[in-house]
Amino acid sequence: MASTPERPQWSNMLPDLLGQVIARLPHIADRAHFHAVCRSWHSAVRLHVSPRHRLPWVVLEDGAYLTPSDGSVHRLPFPKNTTCVGSTNDWIALDSTDEVTQTHTYTLHNHFSGATVRLPELDAIIGKVPEDFEVRKVLMRSTPDDFIAITGNIWKNEAIFPMFQTTNKGNVLVRLGGLILCRPGKGTWVPRLLAMPYFRIIDLVFLGDKLYAITKAEDLFVLHLAEDGDGRPTITSVKRIIRHAPGHNDDVYDVGVWMRFTDIDEDTDEELGDEAPSEENNQDVLNHGGTHEELVVDNDGNDDDDYERFAFVEEETLSECEDGIREGYDAIHTSRNLVESQGKLLMVRRVHQISAFTPTDHTRKVEVFEADMKTGAWVPMNSGLGSGQAIFISNRFSNIISACGEVEEDVVYFPDSNDVFDMKSRIIRPTTPMDWLSDKGRAWVFPPNLVV
Repeated sequence: MASTPERPQWSNMLPDLLGQVIARLPHIADRAHFHAVCRSWHSAVRLHVSPRHRLPWVVLEDGAYLTPSDGSVHRLPFPKNTTCVGSTNDWIALDSTDEVTQTHTYTLHNHFSGATVRLPELDAIIGKVPEDFEVRKVLMRSTPDDFIAITGNIWKNEAIFPMFQTTNKGNVLVRLGGLILCRPGKGTWVPRLLAMPYFRIIDLVFLGDKLYAITKAEDLFVLHLAEDGDGRPTITSVKRIIRHAPGHNDDVYDVGVWMRFTDIDEDTDEELGDEAPSEENNQDVLNHGGTHEELVVDNDGNDDDDYERFAFVEEETLSECEDGIREGYDAIHTSRNLVESQGKLLMVRRVHQISAFTPTDHTRKVEVFEADMKTGAWVPMNSGLGSGQAIFISNRFSNIISACGEVEEDVVYFPDSNDVFDMKSRIIRPTTPMDWLSDKGRAWVFPPNLVV
């Protein structure tokens, strides 16, 4: 009886042959899948792939992504009517719209591992929204089953608050909370309308069991996170760590509704306190009773009333996360982003010029500050990070990683201009040109370290 021929053992392929296969896999995601097959293939990737540390990807809303290392444009296989609305490390957040019902569903997706996590709890809150609705940020604390923070441009109309009537088609310019906390499989948490400081948040970052948030006025708040008995996320208390200077145009919006609000908002039921910050007691504790509630969703399908209560504001090119002025036809935007570095909290303030008629968008000024929690002040960092790291800033996601290879030490990178900022020399210098700089939804995505 003839013996059955032995099946080839893919793990026994010669290293040189594996090297030829790897050479035909220029795509980082393909190499990630290759290295995960077995130990010998894993070792082959280490042997044949250059160890240099490449720059992260820049993913656009429509699934196109840029590789700043060479300025190339590629495309992720997004489902139809799907956009990227956020990122955290190697995960991206996707918003898919049904063509018939116009209902939104939200997922987390890891292109490198192929993992996808649905977010039905988020669907229940912002699944049925008008066309102008935008998710601003989707930030994961760690893994997809942990806390997720979401910000968007949700507003309420004058039917709820007639005292705030405006001439803008009857829409009152008041945001619903400004923050959603979600934990997949457990539930969600949203603040009450007008609750401070949620409706003024422009950026946030997780740090342990706390969520830090900043306003346009550069007030810094710490939100203490917890879970209820069922594992649903909640916020137990809020403290103001840094207070803006007296007389600041506190959180000015283009629409002009919140001009020059004081530290005590008479239209809210939260007391912020007016004591000046000091080294002994610089933290303002917000009275948190009655300022937040779990969102209860009607599952009977009768959600038309909720749909009618949403209203939105057209902001052209200016994000809620930025201040802006005009210089002729050009726009000058000032953004503020938070990022964590070895347990310290940093703020990057950037002035960015957006040209109206020529492709000459560029960074005009960058300042980096460290939050001094004891004195309640932003302290300028004029001599670099001092820890062999680099900063990547965007409204979708900001991160700090170790400098190596193409990633330069003490350099601040931006996804929407062909320049970088050197913290030590204080010089803004050009980089490899990237296309599609006008796309406002750019998100940094950091491929697994082994294959970048």
